[in-house]
Amino acid sequence: MTISTRLITLAGQFRLGLALDAALELPPLMKSLLPLLPTLPPATQQQLPQIMSAILACQEREDWLGLADWLEYELLHLLSDQV
Repeated sequence: MTISTRLITLAGQFRLGLALDAALELPPLMKSLLPLLPTLPPATQQQLPQIMSAILACQEREDWLGLADWLEYELLHLLSDQV
């Protein structure tokens, strides 16, 4: 399964109220992005920490819909050329 497919699937789980299962899948997915970092364009590398911070903030607030949006729209769009 590609990273983009995993992002979309995970976002769907958060939207369906499967937050516990999705929250357990989130760290390994984020870890799988680490090898991509050196290959990303500089502009993308600069935006990635902001998106990750927003994702973590949503998780802390238990804003599952917001987290799903960040995963599926912002992060996926940012990485669309890479994944």
